[in-house]
Amino acid sequence: MDGVPRADIWGLLVTVSKVIWCDRGWQPHHYGFCPDEKAWHRELKRLGVDPSPYPTSHGGCTHLTNLKQAADCTIVTISANKRPAVQVVGLIVHEAMHVWRAVRESIGEKHPSSEFEAYSLRSITQNLIYAYEKTRGPLCRK
Repeated sequence: MDGVPRADIWGLLVTVSKVIWCDRGWQPHHYGFCPDEKAWHRELKRLGVDPSPYPTSHGGCTHLTNLKQAADCTIVTISANKRPAVQVVGLIVHEAMHVWRAVRESIGEKHPSSEFEAYSLRSITQNLIYAYEKTRGPLCRK
């Protein structure tokens, strides 16, 4: 399977239980989306990070230090509770802002221009939506 959710023979969505790391482009800060608790524990182990409980809030942004690569990263979680797509997108935008602030801190940017900030936030948001859809299926009908 290439990581894209597919319908099984009964038409049910088959999802992916792994952290999807986003294309960070020029940004030196790694970030990704974690769809569930199983993927959370597996990824923390892979990164060499001390085990910690899976975030249970509606949305979460956990900043970690990857001990194996001595690099900081952020893992975004969104609870699997059923909610309208617009609320999921709102949560993703909210968490994307936290990721953006971690990126800003990692590059020492204290006062980014409004355009730089807007383009960066848009890119992070789009990447997180893509990762969400890759693990949980489409948010909206095409």
